[in-house]
Amino acid sequence: MKKSNYAKGNCMTFPLELTEVNQENYVMRNDYLYPLQLRNMQATVQEMCDRMEYDGSLMYDEYPDKVCVERLARKVCENANCKHREEISNRWMHALAQIMLCNEMAFRRERRRCHKRNMGRSY
Repeated sequence: MKKSNYAKGNCMTFPLELTEVNQENYVMRNDYLYPLQLRNMQATVQEMCDRMEYDGSLMYDEYPDKVCVERLARKVCENANCKHREEISNRWMHALAQIMLCNEMAFRRERRRCHKRNMGRSY
């Protein structure tokens, strides 16, 4: 049997596919919607964000520094093994990396905010 590139098969079908997503595994993550060409870049972004998950890091600042975020996006572009790097100009590759990084940081900030909000509750 041929291994599929997508999580739900070779083609996406709307609305059936969305009903098949397990609710316990689906926590506002849309990574499976990224194009196949960007999966390596997304893995690099997640790895960088994993290293920044500590109190007082850039990711959890109230207003993250724009220069630091741009520097991180540049590192993502350098470390990502994108096969289509020649087709995409460096300017657009950097912009895409910055968007993916900001999206991942926003997801993790919200996850942490919800976790801290629910820590004091007793069920």
